Amino acid sequence: MKFCNDTVMAFDASRRVFGPGETLTFDDAYRLAHLPLVAPGHAEIIAGKDGTDYRNGRYDTPRHSLVVPIDAQALGRSETFQAFEAELRSFSFSDKIAWQLGRERAGKLHATIVGGLSEPDIARCVQAVTVALAPLGALALRLGGPFLGRINTGRIYLPVYPCCHHDEDVFGLVQQACGARQTRFHVVGLYHFAAALTAAETTDLAGLAERWRRRVLAELPVTSLAVMATNDDLALSGRIVATIPVSGE
Repeated sequence: MKFCNDTVMAFDASRRVFGPGETLTFDDAYRLAHLPLVAPGHAEIIAGKDGTDYRNGRYDTPRHSLVVPIDAQALGRSETFQAFEAELRSFSFSDKIAWQLGRERAGKLHATIVGGLSEPDIARCVQAVTVALAPLGALALRLGGPFLGRINTGRIYLPVYPCCHHDEDVFGLVQQACGARQTRFHVVGLYHFAAALTAAETTDLAGLAERWRRRVLAELPVTSLAVMATNDDLALSGRIVATIPVSGE
């Protein structure tokens, strides 16, 4: 099975690179949507903001997205992932990672394929994806080394490299079927910082990210796509409202 690589995916254009003396601090997006759930009571929390429906990291009206669920147990069985996480835990800044939150989210891990689905569009999207998946057969993805982005700067992501069908990103084909923009960008938010880093800690994190960025941490089968509803951006309240099986043939 052939997988997309960095010449196809758009990760490098969005990757955060730290210069000497720079520090990892929280941007407004993280302070509004994530920090209230990661570290309740933190002094930098943005509890609410005009023009948004966020209140302490949550919102009343659920949001729907087409996602690919990620099997946390299968990821944890990967020896390469185990080695990466062991190195991550070896640094002093690991004490600033909300590890308990990660355990709470283990059953909700996912990469978003199409976000912002309106409820009336869900049935149409499910049907379109079902048709698009039918000729593709078995699917799989690779999870790459850590990705630090320019938005939501308190998160460590794992980039998703989907398999190809006739040299096309299969998740891009799904986006196209739904009438959505082909992003070439799919990530799994895995680790969350509860405190900003010092310059020395940021240097350590940047070095770790660079050492592992070209590695494949795990290769996992894709057995289904799903429509997820959630009332928070960490999907702590996430629930599956529709499942679209992927053929194994």
